[in-house]
Amino acid sequence: MEKLYNYSFILTYFTQFLFGWALFFVLNYGATTLDLNVILCYILLFISFFFLRKKINISINYPNMIFFAFNFLILFSMIKPILSGGLGEITQNIKSTLHYYYIVFFVILLYSELLKPYSFIKIIKGLIWILFIFDLYGIYQLFARALGLPFGWIEYTNTGIMSRLEIVGTIQQTTVSFGSFYRVNSIFVEPSVLASFNILLFIFLVIPWIQQREGFIKNNKILLLLVSVCLITLFLTYSMTGLGSLSFVLLLIFLIEYFESYKFLFKVMLISIVTIVFANLLMIELFGIDLLKLFTYRIENIFTLGSDEMGGESFTTRLSNTLSTISIWTQYPLFGVGLGLLGYQKEFVALFSDTTIFSILAECGIFNFILFNALLYSLLFTSIRLYKIVRERDNIPADEKKLIGIAPYIALFETVRCSLTANILIYFVLWMELSFIFFVINYYSSYLGHKILTITFRKSS
Repeated sequence: MEKLYNYSFILTYFTQFLFGWALFFVLNYGATTLDLNVILCYILLFISFFFLRKKINISINYPNMIFFAFNFLILFSMIKPILSGGLGEITQNIKSTLHYYYIVFFVILLYSELLKPYSFIKIIKGLIWILFIFDLYGIYQLFARALGLPFGWIEYTNTGIMSRLEIVGTIQQTTVSFGSFYRVNSIFVEPSVLASFNILLFIFLVIPWIQQREGFIKNNKILLLLVSVCLITLFLTYSMTGLGSLSFVLLLIFLIEYFESYKFLFKVMLISIVTIVFANLLMIELFGIDLLKLFTYRIENIFTLGSDEMGGESFTTRLSNTLSTISIWTQYPLFGVGLGLLGYQKEFVALFSDTTIFSILAECGIFNFILFNALLYSLLFTSIRLYKIVRERDNIPADEKKLIGIAPYIALFETVRCSLTANILIYFVLWMELSFIFFVINYYSSYLGHKILTITFRKSS
């Protein structure tokens, strides 16, 4: 059972990329291979707990307590639609709430005594090569779209990725062009998603190298190749999500790593600068586009609050969206308008908020807003504390120390992404990344002095 549970869990991370191709539909939700793998994991957890008497071990710590409090209090967001909503709002609120609990239950998988660190080690090693292949395809797209080569665009059959819109037929990727240069997507719906996965790839590759002088990829020449391709792809997404997240990751390295690690960071930064400058020169030569100059222009536009916005820029729209979200929250400050119901408010011009935390603020109220932010920061600071405690220990295998070492950086990245750019509360991508941090803190809780609450199922006599 342990092997089956662990390998089923591993498959959930590898099949998440097939989100664009639905196997069948439940209402307007496209069920994919990821859903089948997740449901299998839920069934295995149920069997192991109720029939095999396996334990669920929950560490008594702030992240876990906040997590359970948030998931209880979010039910109160149903008050407004139940009391004053129409049939459409009530139906949507129930659908969104059930969908949320279906996804967030993924975290409970991590508390099973069956799950072991080797699963996450295999996941990370596998993701490194999967994302590397996606990056190579993304770079190919740059030329395929400009020169009319095959496979420049991907079409999806999962209408669920387009939110609540009823769409018949296939859906094509969205991006923005500057002359003959298109921001690269690889297999993803839009470029910022590719940028986000490359931040994770950068963390997987670089952080263990800085911390232990050895990465998950043992050969340093191959490691440098992978880092270079990662940075080139990140640059070609032309994503402020990517740029901002990378800046925060570099800042955290300076704050928590030892001084002697800085020379490794210097090598990484030198490689980064050389790689990006080379890629930019190639862009100028092939497409007549100075992407570095466009980045500078885009950053200046943010600091001037969108006063001189170029075509394809989303900052002004996001800012307007955020202000509208806050305005709606002021009308229902305690428990919000209801999960999934921002698009039903006449003051709101979009279907959803652009960021997770502001979506929670308007839909679930101030208490859930505070709790969710507390959850993100508690995961960040608890994982930093754990890393500082165990980095000098010799009784933890090297690959497991790498897991502990990257946890703070993933926590930081998700905090930045949820706070600034992405509305991903009801998406597996958020809870799958956060679940890794939950697992690390839970599994190595003894180093933090946390007590364990053990839950077992016993038949009544």
